[in-house]
Amino acid sequence: MENTPTHTNAEAAISLIQKISFRPEKFNSNLLFREDEFSLTLFALMEGQEIQEHKTSRNAYLQCIKGKVTITIGGIEYPLKKGEIILLPKAILHGVKAWRKTILLLMK
Repeated sequence: MENTPTHTNAEAAISLIQKISFRPEKFNSNLLFREDEFSLTLFALMEGQEIQEHKTSRNAYLQCIKGKVTITIGGIEYPLKKGEIILLPKAILHGVKAWRKTILLLMK
């Protein structure tokens, strides 16, 4: 999906929570928007689900829309709950573990 918003001209705003669902077998993701050097991706994790540690080539921000997770960045754990946002620095290992049903917005 290149340079294409997920809404029509009839609607100016989208409901993030309505754009993703939970899956019991694995976390779910939904790319909402991609433009050149920027993208928005939603993630839905059920309690106990994880996004394994990995590195990215550029800085990213992760905002908690609903729920609570632990973010591990460079081996240090940080809690993240509804309404909070955290920087995921480029080239540093980071991962996510959900403590309850959680929806996250990744901006990079």
